[in-house]
Amino acid sequence: MKLALLLAAFVQLLAECSGPPYSRPDTMLPPVYRDETTASQTGPSMGDLGWWQIFKDPELLHLERTAVAQNQDVLVAAQRVQQAMAQLTITHSGAFPQINAVLSAPYQQTNGSISLFSPRSTFAPNGLLTLQYEVDLFDKVGSATAAARAQVLQSEYSRETVMSTVVASVATLYFQLRELDDELAISQQTLIARKKSLDLVTARLEGGIGTLQDVDQATQLVAQVEAAIPQLQSAIEATENALTILIGQNPGPVTRGLPLAQQIDLPDAPAAGLPAALIERRPDIKASEAALIAANAQIGQARALLFPQFTIGASAGAGSSQANNVGLATLLGKAATTTYGQGFVSILPQLVQQIFNAGAVRAGVGAAQAGREAALLQYVETIHQSLGDVSNSLVSYREARTSVAAQTINAKAAAESTDLANDRFEAGVTSYLEVLVSDTQSYSAELNLVQAQYLERNSLVQLYKALGGGWQEEPSAQTTGSSPRL
Repeated sequence: MKLALLLAAFVQLLAECSGPPYSRPDTMLPPVYRDETTASQTGPSMGDLGWWQIFKDPELLHLERTAVAQNQDVLVAAQRVQQAMAQLTITHSGAFPQINAVLSAPYQQTNGSISLFSPRSTFAPNGLLTLQYEVDLFDKVGSATAAARAQVLQSEYSRETVMSTVVASVATLYFQLRELDDELAISQQTLIARKKSLDLVTARLEGGIGTLQDVDQATQLVAQVEAAIPQLQSAIEATENALTILIGQNPGPVTRGLPLAQQIDLPDAPAAGLPAALIERRPDIKASEAALIAANAQIGQARALLFPQFTIGASAGAGSSQANNVGLATLLGKAATTTYGQGFVSILPQLVQQIFNAGAVRAGVGAAQAGREAALLQYVETIHQSLGDVSNSLVSYREARTSVAAQTINAKAAAESTDLANDRFEAGVTSYLEVLVSDTQSYSAELNLVQAQYLERNSLVQLYKALGGGWQEEPSAQTTGSSPRL
């Protein structure tokens, strides 16, 4: 009966010192994203697709592959994974005995006067094996190992988060580069047309049917575009530098591929999937949960220090010693050497219970519990932020498509207005001021349309990232696959 009570008490003690069991918190995810209908919830999410399935431009895909392989942040994150794996090995080694071999050969010689029975010199080579093992009765090592294993996962998910960010950043910069290329082309074409118009009004002035004001206004139009072109060229070079640095290379030119309008498919309703799937797809959420698991395990590690630590030490050795000029041999005037052999085994079980530590151990438990609560709050915040990212990207994409449609109509109407103003001016019905106003508005409308097209495509890239896409490993660097439904 007493044995049963002792056994029950021991089992209860083990349960109290172990860490609390982990279960994923219920974060009460909504059934759909804010302002989103169920149309985009059917079918697989575009976040499940690899980046090589999202982007179509071969040059962009080449840049993405280079970035994944050479970006400095990605490489640093990979080293963090290796560091965490090494720390896991170090922590887990505490579950096994530590065995050491010790070899020594001390030699000692005494010069001058010595006592009658003292040796003149000694030489004692010996070998020793030592064993040290802590019996993990209260799961201190087990909890520490569980925490270290979760930290390995956290570092791996953090690496995937960095990769997702880099993939989206490369696409954003490349789209921006192609948009600036379009702005430059529009500006160069506009400059050619405006120079022709300046030649026309100059000829009209020389023919006596034009005015100096018309020439000045035409000159103003030419100067406006000539001033804009260097700024665009500078922005293009700066974007190229940023892009090449991002992919882990020295600043330099970037080879162009498809034009901006052909960069990515633009669905009416992107496949966002269910909000609940974000927990399994977004690497930053998974990294936050791994941190929560590690913090939960660290509570058990801290609790184990409240209880006795049981260690077993053992050692076994063998050796010999030689003593020269010892005892009566010295009195007889003869040198004597005596050799002694020896061997031994030692076993030392040890139980240590801290009696007084000024509350340090219990404070450690409190710190671990507070760390878990902080990790839980961070996990919930990460989920809320991810929902906000998706909602913001869906709204941005929807509004960008509306803007592109309006800017397309505006650009077309502005171009027609400019043609009519030129016809009216050449017919002598109106002054060149009408041409100036119409041409300026048409030029701005064309630039605004290209910028809106860039924002439309970039918002889809940001939605892809918000849905947890971009971290997947490409199965083959030479296989891009077909463009699936987004």
